[in-house]
Amino acid sequence: MTASPLTFTEDFERALDLLDSGASMFLTGRAGTGKSTLIRHFLATTGRRAITVAPTGIAALNVDGYTIHRLFSFPMGVTEETVRGPGYFPGRFAQTLAELDTLIIDEASMVRADLFDALAAALERFGPAHGEPFGGVQLVLVGDLHQLPPVVRDDEVDLFDERFGTPYFFSARSFDADRFAVVELTTVFRQIGDSGLVDILNAVREGVLLDDARDALNARTDPGFEPPEDELWLTLATTNRIVASRNRHMLDRLPAPVRTYRAEVSGDTDGFEHPTDEHLDLAEGAQVMLLNNDPLDRWANGTLGRVLGLDRDRDGPVVRVGLREGVTVHVRPHTWEITRPVARGGTVGREVVGTFTQLPMKLAWAITIHKAQGQTLDRVVVDLTGGTFANGQLYVALSRCTSLHGLVLRRDVLPRDLKTDTRIRRFLTASRTGSRDDAPLGRVYLSALTVGQVGDRYRPRPVEIAVVTDEGDEATTVVNPTSDLYEAQTEFGLTTRDVQLAPVLAEAWACLSPLLAGRVPVGVDIDRTLGWIDFELKRNGVVEPMALGVELPRGALRRDDAERQGAPTALERARALRDAGERWLSESYGTLEGGVPFAAWPRGSGYLQARVTGPDSGGVAGGFVVGGNLSAEDDPSVVLASLLCRAWDRVIDKDEQALARIRAAETHFGVEVLPAGLVLDGPVSADSVLAAGARVCFTGTVVSASRGVIDRDRMRRLAADAGLVPVDTVTKTRTDVLVVAERGTQSGKARKAAEWGKPVIAAEDFLAWLDGPRRGV
Repeated sequence: MTASPLTFTEDFERALDLLDSGASMFLTGRAGTGKSTLIRHFLATTGRRAITVAPTGIAALNVDGYTIHRLFSFPMGVTEETVRGPGYFPGRFAQTLAELDTLIIDEASMVRADLFDALAAALERFGPAHGEPFGGVQLVLVGDLHQLPPVVRDDEVDLFDERFGTPYFFSARSFDADRFAVVELTTVFRQIGDSGLVDILNAVREGVLLDDARDALNARTDPGFEPPEDELWLTLATTNRIVASRNRHMLDRLPAPVRTYRAEVSGDTDGFEHPTDEHLDLAEGAQVMLLNNDPLDRWANGTLGRVLGLDRDRDGPVVRVGLREGVTVHVRPHTWEITRPVARGGTVGREVVGTFTQLPMKLAWAITIHKAQGQTLDRVVVDLTGGTFANGQLYVALSRCTSLHGLVLRRDVLPRDLKTDTRIRRFLTASRTGSRDDAPLGRVYLSALTVGQVGDRYRPRPVEIAVVTDEGDEATTVVNPTSDLYEAQTEFGLTTRDVQLAPVLAEAWACLSPLLAGRVPVGVDIDRTLGWIDFELKRNGVVEPMALGVELPRGALRRDDAERQGAPTALERARALRDAGERWLSESYGTLEGGVPFAAWPRGSGYLQARVTGPDSGGVAGGFVVGGNLSAEDDPSVVLASLLCRAWDRVIDKDEQALARIRAAETHFGVEVLPAGLVLDGPVSADSVLAAGARVCFTGTVVSASRGVIDRDRMRRLAADAGLVPVDTVTKTRTDVLVVAERGTQSGKARKAAEWGKPVIAAEDFLAWLDGPRRGV
């Protein structure tokens, strides 16, 4: 894990020349191209008074710098107006800012536009050249915009949309692209010698991992993989909960007793993110990551090892750690100094204001993808349980690895995992060409399968929806219409089993919105479809700015395209639209211009669910995907648990099959949705509720294996012939039994039956009762 020697490529030379000249710049490049190495070299050789900051505590620790908030004494929720107001002063760091030459902002992809404006205003007020842009300070932005994005909460979306347009630093009002030279490092050092992995990473970074490349990557999938005991593998997971659970599970499996080491903390720790646990649990056999750079170069920050012994001598605890190749090191507590920058004699120094002393290690069978940013690893297990939910998350995880041979996936990478932001590509393209383009981000082809009729107060409701972008990203989900499914089983192969735990449209829309953001919808009868979607969202209590679509010309649809428009799945229909539309454009038959794009901001969180059975089935647990406006700090499994709990409350006819799906999801995602001891009532017997004169109501179209399709009128005639009394609606005093086409229906009649405690039986049980011996009829 020792630093590799610096290789002076042409890109490096240009970047160093700009740095030495005092010019502001944006230093970018793919993971592993040496951005951090170059900055360390500059800091070690420059005579300029320079400080490095980062947007998060972990990122600041990795570069031996400060958080932006700490250096500028920013309060949480700081704005440019706050900084320009009379109440703001950078406090103990004011003198440092006044004598600063260069400010380096690492991990710039996570810097929000409003934070950049606040920083710019603070430099303008308190930098060495008052009133000048950035106070005359050279500003150096370092990072890969295709990695982790800024975090914007739902309640901030409208403000950002109106004021900035995107959350990224390049949308800040104080950012002038003409003032920032862009240098993109192109030589990848981390995966040197594995061109296949480099090609895959490039495709993942751009969100265009095509089938052959995805197949090559998914060949590394092994759900049951357990690392050999003599090898050090690190699992990268999407959430803190998954990481903590795996580390605790592995620690509990060890036969040796667990010892707890308590950190010593002194002085001013405000704004300091602890590099490891204040109470650190260790045991012999534990896999750990070392968190400091050893003065004797035996290990570096990020080195993996295994605890061989927990000892103590007169100076305190000593942990024997086995590294690779049989090397054993003795690790003692390390003191992290909490400092503040001070200007002395023309240079920027540091003043110690506090300390944090602890063994420089943490349990490391697993860490989060977020905290792995910047690491280089030989053996990596990527666990995408719960799905990726932030742009660039998959790319960050995969790009930590030095070769495909040292990579294992817990599950296949799916198209929905390839989350990228077209606004980034637009900015980078403009920075290379000098052009500025405010056009929509692209096209999205949208298809929806619906159930129900058009009326004065109601519209057909989506029961499955799919979107496919012009860049190949796609997503699909079943939708719970909270109504009868009508002929959905015969037309689309969708049953109540598919929809009973599915999201309502508002939940699905929140999860789909990152794919829709900033894109113009294209489809057949697209305005009608969007109108139905808008109507259903508002019925769900959600008001969203609705795009205006572009109608796909009929001439764009070939015969096979038109046939695919009759496919039983929304995804196949959307793919057909995409194929026809992109072919129409590529063959120069016409354009697909006009329309108004969807809002550029996703908001809210939700989930998608694949069909339980039939085409596009996602399996019992794997069919759920969480998404929406989630950040690296959010735990998608916890979000999903909350949403599934809400879905369970919507299920009217709760049975063991529905409960089994919840339990499978709980096991798969490691969360609790329902109480462990939940017991359901058994199904109602037809013999116990059907007798001569019983008043029976019917709902739904029945599909019987023995009798075929049976509509409601025929069911009523069958009931009358058997001595029962058919009734039109479920009422409190004039209905005895409700017969449903399928168990789990969400129809209004089923809801009424549940409200008034009326027994419900399935049509198949009713038909079996007709065919059997019936007493009293």
